[in-house]
Amino acid sequence: MSASRFWSAALAAGVLLLLTTGCSTNASPVAEEPDAGAPAVESEAAGEGWVVVKFESRDERFDLDLMDKMLATELAADEALAAAEAGAIDGNDVGDGEYALYFTGGDAERMWEILEPIFADAPVPWTTVVLKSGFEDSEPRVLTQ
Repeated sequence: MSASRFWSAALAAGVLLLLTTGCSTNASPVAEEPDAGAPAVESEAAGEGWVVVKFESRDERFDLDLMDKMLATELAADEALAAAEAGAIDGNDVGDGEYALYFTGGDAERMWEILEPIFADAPVPWTTVVLKSGFEDSEPRVLTQ
């Protein structure tokens, strides 16, 4: 097998692995036990805002071309939050006709004010946005379109 065929096959296998496993942030953040001698520090995640933008119930799967277009939207969203010093992207989750993006920062409402115009121009319309005050918020604000 030639070197170029080997690397092409390796790249294809990597892309397939990424598409089938995704980048999931479904796990709850877990705080480590502090050192006995260290001062107590509250978890930063408890007071942070979270914005989850979902693209759900799609008939077709997210192909590589669409994923590339969504990546451009993700990067634009992350850059806008960074420029406003309002937050950052935390990750994404892909599977079963759904694509979700996770953003974290100080205030979910403020982050959505920045993100909304960016996602209005996304290659796929968002279906649900969840605004949380802390990752474990039991009463988040849910927006649908």
